[in-house]
Amino acid sequence: PMTGGYGAAVGVPAEKAFSMAAEKVGVFEVAGKKYEWKLIFEDNLATIAGGNASALKFIHEHHVKFMHQATADPGLAAVPIAEQYGMLLDTAGANYTDFSPEHPYFYQTSATWSLHAPTFFHWLKDAHPEVHTVAYVGADDRTGHAVGDAVIASAEYFGFEMVVEEYTPPETIEYSHIATAVMQEDPDMFFGALDCYVLMQERGWDGLGVSGYWTDSPAEQVGWENVEGYLLYLPFAIGDYWPAAITFREEYEHRYGLELVPAALWAANVIFVLTDALRQAGTVDDMDKILETMKTGKFDTLVGPLGFGLEELNGIGNVVIYPTPIMVVTGRMEYELLHLYTAEETEAFMLEVYGK
Repeated sequence: PMTGGYGAAVGVPAEKAFSMAAEKVGVFEVAGKKYEWKLIFEDNLATIAGGNASALKFIHEHHVKFMHQATADPGLAAVPIAEQYGMLLDTAGANYTDFSPEHPYFYQTSATWSLHAPTFFHWLKDAHPEVHTVAYVGADDRTGHAVGDAVIASAEYFGFEMVVEEYTPPETIEYSHIATAVMQEDPDMFFGALDCYVLMQERGWDGLGVSGYWTDSPAEQVGWENVEGYLLYLPFAIGDYWPAAITFREEYEHRYGLELVPAALWAANVIFVLTDALRQAGTVDDMDKILETMKTGKFDTLVGPLGFGLEELNGIGNVVIYPTPIMVVTGRMEYELLHLYTAEETEAFMLEVYGK
């Protein structure tokens, strides 16, 4: 998506990251031949209709060989179109259940909430025994429901009670009535918009807040002093534990004057994973061979080598497994790493929760 709220938060920053990553890769060699990425961008509007329209335009006007559709609605809409033409399709924001043997060319390189929520709640159970009840408020779209599904399944598995599950229009900016409704249930922990969290704090609520998609700009708007103690649990380019990601972020922000938001970090990794997969497969045309390489290989990224997994759950895998960092906001653009779970640990907790 290049317009609207998703465009500002996801599409525009990701477009810059795709471009910078492709520049970093430069000319690369596959089976003795030299290649470089030619990137083409279209606005999928973060909608089903936009996914259909942009996919057809990519194929019939631009004749692309590989496709990425950001956010789950357009990604899933593009699946039958991409498969009709034998094209690899990467998405972001989808659930692990969206991938199956019936759609072998469909995969996800970006981090995903269904992957990291089980690890977070495993950590939470021991780290915060005072937490018993959880509220979730998310966008009323495919991605928002994927986040909610992951939070609810993981919370309930580890013995937490969900007291609020609410979905709002993606364009929501006024949270007063939502804050009122959530506070009536007095949850110990809140998953949702930072504006809503701060509003509840101002009204006297004193629970924990947690985000699966952190950016610095909302914290600047609400005041960093109001978000100290806020918990984060997805791989972001913050802290100092992934030096390559931090170096990329510094150059990106200097070059574009934009924050390297999570979607931008994950977009860069789309380029790095696919480039390395083509190299290891020794082909840019044999999609089946590329997919087979993806199943077994490890690929260099900004957060270290990553591989695909979860075949035990969905019958095919096709989801990149990231490590899970548990972090807390300690000051203005300052974060403390509380625990870093490996990719192997992350996958194991996911199999435990969803394979029950």
